[in-house]
Amino acid sequence: MHVLIAGAGIGGLCLAQGLRAAGVRVSVFERDPALENRGQGYRIHIDDHGGEALRHCLPEHLYRLYLATSTRPGAGRISTLGTDLGVLSTLDTGTGSPHTAVNRLTLREILFAGLGSDVHFGHQVAAVEPDADGVRIRFGHGGERRGDVLVGADGVNSVVRAAVAPDSAPIDTGLRCVYGRTPLAALPGLPERFFDGFTAVAGGTVTLALAAFRARTPPEDAAGLALTPVPDYLMWAVVGAAPRAREPVALHRFAARAVRRWHPELVRIVREADVPATFRTPIRTSPPVPRRTAGRVTMLGDAIHVMPPSGGAGANTALRDAALLTRQLTATGADPLAAIAAYEHEMREYATAVVHRSNLAAGLARGRG
Repeated sequence: MHVLIAGAGIGGLCLAQGLRAAGVRVSVFERDPALENRGQGYRIHIDDHGGEALRHCLPEHLYRLYLATSTRPGAGRISTLGTDLGVLSTLDTGTGSPHTAVNRLTLREILFAGLGSDVHFGHQVAAVEPDADGVRIRFGHGGERRGDVLVGADGVNSVVRAAVAPDSAPIDTGLRCVYGRTPLAALPGLPERFFDGFTAVAGGTVTLALAAFRARTPPEDAAGLALTPVPDYLMWAVVGAAPRAREPVALHRFAARAVRRWHPELVRIVREADVPATFRTPIRTSPPVPRRTAGRVTMLGDAIHVMPPSGGAGANTALRDAALLTRQLTATGADPLAAIAAYEHEMREYATAVVHRSNLAAGLARGRG
C-alpha cells in the first residue's frame, strides 16, 4: 500500500511516522518550502489522547525525546482571573494527570526525524482525482503522483476536503486571536501563579490567555537531532475583535492597547513581548463531521474538524486521528476502503463531540454534538 499525505503539520507527520514504522510506504507533500518556514503557534497543550497517539506512532527514541523536551510540569491548574489578578475560578486538573505541553516547532522537528525523502516540501496539492483503484494528486507547480490512499492533513483551507467533502467547509466565528510570546528572561519576578498551568484573564470584550513553556533538559545527544534552541517563554493570546492588519507591530500595538488599564503585571507581559513573533489567526469552527460513503480519500485534523482554541483540543484531536488511522490502515489484512470507513466512523463520533465542547467553552451558540 502507498499512502499519500497532503500536509506536513503535526497530524500528517505523526501519521507518516506510524505508517512507516508498520512498513507502509508513505509520501508527504507540503506546500511550504521548509519545515520551519511558517509560524503556526508556540506552546501546545498535549493531553492523554495526544500523548498516547505519540507513544503509539513514534519510535521509542523519538517518543523519549518528545517527553524530554516537553515543559516542566506545573500544578495542573486552570485559573480564571479578573483584570486586577483577582481569582474568579480555579480548576485543579490533578497532579497525576498525563497532560503536558510542547513547543510546536520542536515537536514538528521530532516528528520529521527519520522521514527524510518521504517528505516533499514545496508541493502544493491543487487537484484530487480518486477512482476505484486509487487516487491521483496534481500539484500547483505541475507534476502528479498516484497512490492507493490519500489523507488530507492540509489544514483549515484543505484542498482535499474541498474536493471530496465540500459541504464541510469551516465556519468563521468572527473572532480573531492575536498570539504573542514573551521571553521569561524579560519577566524577572513573574508571580508563580503564571507557572501553575493555564490562565485566562476575563476582560469584558477581550480575553487574555496565558501559559508558560519551560523546557525540561533534553538528552545530551538529542537522538542525533539538531533541534532549534527554544528559550523559555510565556505564551499569550488576546481574543477579541482584532484588527485586519497582519503586521506584527500593529498586532502587538492592538494587544498592548487591549490590556493597558489592567494590572501592571499583565501590561508588562505584553509590553516585553518578542514583537516580530506576534501573529493573528481567525477563530473558526466546523459543522459535525459528515457521514459519507468511504472512498480512498480521507482527512484528519483541521482539514475536517477545525475548532476554537478553547480547551486546547485541536492538536490533540489531530494526533488522535493519526494514531487511529494508523491502526486501521495497518491492521492485518486491512482493505483500504474498510479501514477508512472504520476510521471515519469512530473519528466522527469523538471529533464532533470535541468540537461541540470547544464551541461551548468559547461561548459559541453553534456548539452541538
